[in-house]
Amino acid sequence: MLLMLPLATFAQDSTYVDNKFTYKLYPTKNMWTFLKLNTADGRIWQVQYDIDGNNRFETYLNFDLVFGSDVINGRFELYPTQNMYNFILLDKINGRMWQVQWSIEEKERLVLPIN
Repeated sequence: MLLMLPLATFAQDSTYVDNKFTYKLYPTKNMWTFLKLNTADGRIWQVQYDIDGNNRFETYLNFDLVFGSDVINGRFELYPTQNMYNFILLDKINGRMWQVQWSIEEKERLVLPIN
Protein backbone atom coordinates (compact mmCIF):
# COMPACT_ATOMS: atom_id res chain seq x y z
CA MET A 1 0.00 0.00 0.00
CA LEU A 2 2.81 2.43 0.82
CA LEU A 3 4.44 1.72 -2.54
CA MET A 4 1.38 3.04 -4.36
CA LEU A 5 1.26 6.31 -2.40
CA PRO A 6 4.07 8.01 -4.42
CA LEU A 7 2.24 7.17 -7.68
CA ALA A 8 -0.99 8.70 -6.43
CA THR A 9 0.83 11.83 -5.27
CA PHE A 10 2.61 12.21 -8.62
CA ALA A 11 -0.68 11.84 -10.52
CA GLN A 12 -2.24 14.67 -8.52
CA ASP A 13 0.67 17.03 -9.19
CA SER A 14 0.98 16.45 -12.93
CA THR A 15 -1.51 18.75 -14.65
CA TYR A 16 -1.59 19.76 -18.29
CA VAL A 17 -2.72 23.33 -17.66
CA ASP A 18 -1.35 26.22 -15.61
CA ASN A 19 -4.45 27.58 -13.93
CA LYS A 20 -2.92 30.51 -12.06
CA PHE A 21 -3.68 33.29 -14.54
CA THR A 22 -6.42 34.00 -17.07
CA TYR A 23 -4.58 36.38 -19.43
CA LYS A 24 -1.23 36.15 -21.16
CA LEU A 25 0.48 38.72 -23.41
CA TYR A 26 2.49 37.54 -26.45
CA PRO A 27 4.93 39.75 -28.36
CA THR A 28 4.88 39.69 -32.15
CA LYS A 29 7.83 40.49 -34.41
CA ASN A 30 6.32 43.97 -34.78
CA MET A 31 7.64 46.00 -31.86
CA TRP A 32 4.33 47.89 -31.48
CA THR A 33 1.97 44.89 -31.51
CA PHE A 34 1.12 42.22 -28.93
CA LEU A 35 -1.55 39.54 -28.75
CA LYS A 36 -3.53 39.20 -25.52
CA LEU A 37 -4.90 35.69 -24.91
CA ASN A 38 -7.60 34.65 -22.49
CA THR A 39 -6.06 31.28 -21.61
CA ALA A 40 -9.38 29.98 -20.26
CA ASP A 41 -11.75 30.48 -23.21
CA GLY A 42 -9.44 31.14 -26.20
CA ARG A 43 -10.39 34.76 -26.90
CA ILE A 44 -7.59 36.84 -28.48
CA TRP A 45 -7.13 40.59 -28.82
CA GLN A 46 -4.60 42.50 -30.90
CA VAL A 47 -3.00 45.21 -28.77
CA GLN A 48 -1.00 48.05 -30.25
CA TYR A 49 0.87 50.69 -28.29
CA ASP A 50 2.58 53.82 -29.49
CA ILE A 51 4.87 56.41 -27.94
CA ASP A 52 2.92 59.41 -29.25
CA GLY A 53 -0.45 57.96 -28.27
CA ASN A 54 -2.14 58.43 -31.65
CA ASN A 55 -2.20 54.75 -32.69
CA ARG A 56 -2.98 52.87 -29.48
CA PHE A 57 -5.78 50.33 -29.72
CA GLU A 58 -7.06 46.97 -28.59
CA THR A 59 -9.37 44.94 -30.84
CA TYR A 60 -10.69 41.41 -30.63
CA LEU A 61 -9.73 38.72 -33.15
CA ASN A 62 -12.30 36.09 -32.11
CA PHE A 63 -15.03 35.11 -29.67
CA ASP A 64 -15.06 32.41 -26.96
CA LEU A 65 -14.04 28.95 -28.16
CA VAL A 66 -15.33 27.08 -25.09
CA PHE A 67 -18.16 27.74 -22.62
CA GLY A 68 -19.41 26.81 -19.15
CA SER A 69 -17.46 24.16 -17.27
CA ASP A 70 -14.98 23.86 -20.19
CA VAL A 71 -13.57 27.33 -19.35
CA ILE A 72 -10.30 26.56 -17.51
CA ASN A 73 -7.38 28.92 -16.94
CA GLY A 74 -4.31 27.77 -18.86
CA ARG A 75 -6.29 25.75 -21.39
CA PHE A 76 -5.12 27.75 -24.45
CA GLU A 77 -1.60 28.69 -25.60
CA LEU A 78 -0.30 30.69 -28.59
CA TYR A 79 2.76 29.64 -30.57
CA PRO A 80 4.53 31.95 -33.05
CA THR A 81 5.26 30.82 -36.61
CA GLN A 82 7.95 31.96 -39.06
CA ASN A 83 5.38 34.36 -40.55
CA MET A 84 5.29 37.42 -38.28
CA TYR A 85 1.53 37.85 -38.72
CA ASN A 86 0.56 34.25 -37.88
CA PHE A 87 0.39 32.23 -34.68
CA ILE A 88 -1.00 28.80 -33.89
CA LEU A 89 -3.55 28.64 -31.05
CA LEU A 90 -3.56 25.26 -29.25
CA ASP A 91 -6.27 23.89 -26.98
CA LYS A 92 -4.05 21.94 -24.57
CA ILE A 93 -6.94 19.78 -23.37
CA ASN A 94 -8.29 18.34 -26.63
CA GLY A 95 -5.57 19.24 -29.15
CA ARG A 96 -7.69 21.45 -31.41
CA MET A 97 -5.73 24.17 -33.25
CA TRP A 98 -6.46 27.45 -35.02
CA GLN A 99 -4.47 29.70 -37.34
CA VAL A 100 -4.41 33.19 -35.86
CA GLN A 101 -3.53 36.12 -38.12
CA TRP A 102 -3.22 39.67 -36.81
CA SER A 103 -3.01 42.73 -39.02
CA ILE A 104 -3.31 46.50 -38.93
CA GLU A 105 -6.00 46.04 -41.61
CA GLU A 106 -9.25 44.77 -40.07
CA LYS A 107 -10.21 42.67 -43.12
CA GLU A 108 -6.93 40.70 -42.86
CA ARG A 109 -7.43 39.59 -39.23
CA LEU A 110 -8.63 36.02 -38.77
CA VAL A 111 -8.85 32.97 -36.56
CA LEU A 112 -9.48 29.79 -38.57
CA PRO A 113 -9.68 26.17 -37.36
CA ILE A 114 -6.92 23.83 -38.50
CA ASN A 115 -8.55 20.49 -39.33
